[in-house]
Amino acid sequence: MSFRGIKLFKIFGIEVNLDYSWFIAFFLITLSLAEGFYPSMYPNLPKVYYYLVSILSAVMLFVSVLLHELSHSLVAIRYGIPVKDIYLFIFGGVALFQDEAKTPSQEFKIAIAGPLMSFFLASVFFTLTYYYPKNDLFNGFLNYITIVNFFLGAFNLIPAFPLDGGRVFRSILWGKYGILKATEIASTVGKYFGITLIILGIIMIFKGSFINGFWLLFLGFFIKRASKEALVSTTLNYILSRFRVDNIMRVMNPLRSDMSVADFMSFVRPTLSTYLYPVLMEDGRILFLDLRDLFKIPYYQQEELLLKDIVKPIEFSVFPEEKLSKAYAYMKKERLDEVPVRYKDTFLGILKASDIEDIIRNNYRK
Repeated sequence: MSFRGIKLFKIFGIEVNLDYSWFIAFFLITLSLAEGFYPSMYPNLPKVYYYLVSILSAVMLFVSVLLHELSHSLVAIRYGIPVKDIYLFIFGGVALFQDEAKTPSQEFKIAIAGPLMSFFLASVFFTLTYYYPKNDLFNGFLNYITIVNFFLGAFNLIPAFPLDGGRVFRSILWGKYGILKATEIASTVGKYFGITLIILGIIMIFKGSFINGFWLLFLGFFIKRASKEALVSTTLNYILSRFRVDNIMRVMNPLRSDMSVADFMSFVRPTLSTYLYPVLMEDGRILFLDLRDLFKIPYYQQEELLLKDIVKPIEFSVFPEEKLSKAYAYMKKERLDEVPVRYKDTFLGILKASDIEDIIRNNYRK
């Protein structure tokens, strides 16, 4: 799944982002609580009280989701699986791992960590509710957070991939069938669970429960789509994890910085099919000629230029020993078609996304 949003902060080295769809959920949750749930439970209070508690409830819901995803992430990091981002979005949250678990045991522990955190939070707020017996708006807030954490944990234990329960289910199947077959089975359950939610949502809409019906409808479509994308992602990671960057990188010798653009276009460019070309500067640095920059310069001006006049540094790079799955995920995230391969300060070659995609096409069974 792809998300776009606002970077909030880093915690344990993990970037926490707020997807733009979160604001829709925040508005709907606040409105439904302030206009429905809290007034029905505690009538005859000033409306501003309902909205203040509802805003606090919506914020605490997403704090709970963040802690749920952070639990997954910390267990994954413990097993050496990098976690780049956590996204909070309309249906909850997701932690983006840069690699798959290496064993069924790791998969189980990473998957179960989130629901266990939600149940722990539910027990904490339940205890606070017990020791705050006064039946007022604050008691209602404590009860609400208790309920949502309990249902967050319980819902995620449904064995429908890519929900946490689906990952637990996959970890159980993994030892017998292997990761690909296990993912396919768990993903199929996820697909049919999503279809079930869609059908229930349509029924609720026809019965007049529009908000709940549309919520189930969208959630069903999301899970159905996510189950398919998770299956594809696992399959691609499995394929690419068998290769390293240095298996397919294009080895290129740096060009002289005093070479004219005309000579480059006549003698070098026709022999290679990349956008990036390394150029050795007089001070020993390697900078890069990007053809996309060159094509922006009028032809009549190109003849007067040397390569050193139009080269630039490239901040992105990958290591030769990296798994291709990790390098490809990095390139997709940064929207890179090509990236230099470096070992320490030494330039080794160019990695092309199209070369990786050729491997995927040749090995992927739909």
